[in-house]
Amino acid sequence: MKRAASRPLTWTLLAFVALAGLASANGYYPFGDGLTWTYDSGTTQVMSGPRSLDGTEVMVLTHYLDGVPVSEDYLTFGPDGVATMGTAAAGQLTLYDPPLLIYGPPPLEPGLTWSSTTRLAGIEITLSSEVVGLRGVQTPAGRFNALQIRQRTLTSTGGQTLLDLFLVPGVGIVRFVTQDGTVVDLIERNF
Repeated sequence: MKRAASRPLTWTLLAFVALAGLASANGYYPFGDGLTWTYDSGTTQVMSGPRSLDGTEVMVLTHYLDGVPVSEDYLTFGPDGVATMGTAAAGQLTLYDPPLLIYGPPPLEPGLTWSSTTRLAGIEITLSSEVVGLRGVQTPAGRFNALQIRQRTLTSTGGQTLLDLFLVPGVGIVRFVTQDGTVVDLIERNF
């Protein structure tokens, strides 16, 4: 596998994969104003909120690249899991209609699948996810037993991506492995 140094990820990829932080009331998906996750790719995610967006209470996950804010994700949580209502980047707000389900309802376990479809500017985007298994993961932030979640993103125009997320309940995403084999590891968290 390739190892990410300071190689920047695009905001589009971040919008779908860096949702490390929203939670159900029991803390399965960690959330709270001021929580942060820093990765060896030069990205830091900061959770803030709650805030009202289009009449809905959301938590805001802001993505920083080398200290510069590049995008925000607007996240909701409920009994069906974690969803994103939209994203903002380069001064432009994009709302998903309907919201896109990122994580299924807790607790996640191997074999669980979920899928969600939304529309953006006339294009359908489908995010399909599966919990592949439980894996031991060693990162600069520590050693974790993480749920490996494989996410496939398909668009109605034929675009396709594959991403493996390593989620630790109560901690968030500790590792991303992109389609080209790039590994992005958690180096620090603050909560």
